[in-house]
Amino acid sequence: MQSIRDNIKAPVQKAPSTILINKDLLPSRGRYYSQDLYAKKLSAIEMKNLSKITVKTINQTFNRALAAGIQGIDIDNIKLNDRLWLVYYLRDLTYDGISMKVFGECKKCGSVKWYDYTLKDLDVLYADKELEKELTLVNGDVLTLDFPTIGDEREIEATKMNPAYGAEIDTDVMTVASHIKAINGKPCITYEAYTYFADGKGSAQDYARLMSHLKKFAFGARANAKFKCKCGAEIFPEVPLGSDFFLPEI
Repeated sequence: MQSIRDNIKAPVQKAPSTILINKDLLPSRGRYYSQDLYAKKLSAIEMKNLSKITVKTINQTFNRALAAGIQGIDIDNIKLNDRLWLVYYLRDLTYDGISMKVFGECKKCGSVKWYDYTLKDLDVLYADKELEKELTLVNGDVLTLDFPTIGDEREIEATKMNPAYGAEIDTDVMTVASHIKAINGKPCITYEAYTYFADGKGSAQDYARLMSHLKKFAFGARANAKFKCKCGAEIFPEVPLGSDFFLPEI
């Protein structure tokens, strides 16, 4: 005899609806992604987790949110300088563009006002030109460069936690070194690029030249909006990444 259970059809699992991301809206302008990127709304649990971020958990929580909401790419290949914008983007998508009140004070005329923030108001520095990936240092060495990814950040964190590397690592220099993918044509991991400067092969002049070069191609978003005061000055109120932002009153 056939079981009643056998006659009950399992519900069809529909793929969550996704939308194509306009890559030109990214701080990078999509210059470093050959593939299409897609996004879907975050769940209640995912937004709740974002609402409880701390200084210690912020990177991991952001990465989990991107893993849940961004499709078409392994999150380890997302450029770090695009990550914050994508978090703001997912919040905007999840809540259908609902605004948030942010408080701004003009430094020029002293006027204060509550502004209605939406994603279009986020303060973004765009990549208007692509990184020149080869740089000759003062000492003649040639670096091959690229902007670091979430995967590179994970590599840095793993390196800092590894007792085999001994001496304390300078996080700032390590972050700059993560832009280096090869030295004189020889591929290198981030720690090898770091020791190039930490051990003195790359001088302070070489490091300064690298920093100057990277600044010319910088991009990214800040946790601030950009509005214009009635006096004509620009105002940059904070858009705080807290519970009111990720779990707004509706």
